[in-house]
Amino acid sequence: MKKVVLLIAVALIVVSVGLAVAQKKGFTEKDLPGLKGMWTGTLDFGTFDVSTAPCTLEILNDKLPLKGKLTVQNIQAATATNLGIMSDGTFQNDNGTLSTQGTIIWTGPAGGFFEIGPGGEKKLRAQYWFKGVKGNAQLTKK
Repeated sequence: MKKVVLLIAVALIVVSVGLAVAQKKGFTEKDLPGLKGMWTGTLDFGTFDVSTAPCTLEILNDKLPLKGKLTVQNIQAATATNLGIMSDGTFQNDNGTLSTQGTIIWTGPAGGFFEIGPGGEKKLRAQYWFKGVKGNAQLTKK
């Protein structure tokens, strides 16, 4: 009986290790060409309020430093006013780096950042910090 339990435990460990290896944990430089192009989705204003806005992220090149252009549209008037921006905003940055966790990070003024990571098949998950607001975005390859 003990041998059967031990064999089952070993089999479960082998399967879980195999699944962990198969799951994509982060990006490498080899992944950069596949990231180039247009990604669309929704950005939320997380810690600020409950509003969301459509956004596009255009990754302009496939080598480090990565160049990106984020466009956010139809930001609610109160949210835009509180952030000191217009109802539509375009933010371009040419300093995208690959972190040790396998994410791509663009940094901006006052400690702001926009970070993307794998989110599934042709999907990205993103988080950002901008003027005291921390939020998320979900993006799909167009």
